Amino acid sequence: MTATVSRFEFNLLRLLRGLLGAGPIEALATVVYADPGSPPCLSRTAVRLVEDTLAKGVVARLVRAGGWRVERFLRTDGPVTGRAWERLPLDERRLSFSGHSLRFLMWLTGKKPTGPTADPWDCSPHELTAGDELFLALAFDALKPLGDVTPVLAARAAFRGNRLAWLLGPGEFVTQAAVVPPDFAGWSSGSRGAMMECLQPLLAERWLAGERAKSQIADWGRMRRQGEAEAATLAGFLAACETAGRPDLARFLLRTARIVLPAGELRADAWTAGLQGSGPPRLSDRFATRRAALAVLAAVATLQKWDQAARRVGYFDDGYESSQVWKADWEAAGGDALADRAAAVLLQVEPLAAGGASKGTP
Repeated sequence: MTATVSRFEFNLLRLLRGLLGAGPIEALATVVYADPGSPPCLSRTAVRLVEDTLAKGVVARLVRAGGWRVERFLRTDGPVTGRAWERLPLDERRLSFSGHSLRFLMWLTGKKPTGPTADPWDCSPHELTAGDELFLALAFDALKPLGDVTPVLAARAAFRGNRLAWLLGPGEFVTQAAVVPPDFAGWSSGSRGAMMECLQPLLAERWLAGERAKSQIADWGRMRRQGEAEAATLAGFLAACETAGRPDLARFLLRTARIVLPAGELRADAWTAGLQGSGPPRLSDRFATRRAALAVLAAVATLQKWDQAARRVGYFDDGYESSQVWKADWEAAGGDALADRAAAVLLQVEPLAAGGASKGTP
């Protein structure tokens, strides 16, 4: 039996599928930028279709992102290998969604996000379920090609406090004011930890794209603020991983570093080649901007400390099996060589380093 929905509900369902990766979001720009207004409520048929699409579409998105891969991750009783549905217990694979996800979809379908609106949608991050957080982060990520929409969303508390949205693109939250990422506690266990396992390839892809795009940034202030946002995001996330004993959830960063730090001569100005003009009048500010651009490289030192700590764990010590997981990741990536290359590039932007000011660092 064919379900019948209104035109508004049809557009909302199309938009939902687009946000979950069913085709390019640009094809739905006419829906996003339209301002038809929202009905007081949706029909029971539409609500049922939204619930079904969310439940199946979000899980499918996690599977496509990386859940299908046979990988090894840490559990409380030691490492487990398999695909997501093989290694994760059922209670960690269950996702629930609150009315906030539906209200966001109604707002995005009924209101032009970049235009004036009398009833702007928002909610407290503390009111969101794990499923809500994941869906909103995926929606935020999917809407990035519509460049004037994400700044509007980034100003709202539901996104500004969304930890996964920050991990997928801290540069999207850069403003003229200082940016402070949310606390990442809780994103290394339960259903949120399960999400992080599945999203490792997508996170690596987004951070790699961010590193490659830095050479196109022309504004010194933008470069510094973005680098500082990245550094704060990585510091908070890595600290949460270390506290929880889940270094495996930072595997995406190791994969990113492996690509941006190939063997051979590396120059720090490759990250800042697009900066225009002579920069801030103070030399210290120019050096600070160049250092900020290398936030990912600076974080490699933390990963190396984890390896060094893992090597001190003896065979009969608690956590030995877990320590072997990170040691294997580090060795497979050539971690020591990566750390040496990262340190060499960072040295180039230190004003007191020997020759630092003459090697691509004016």
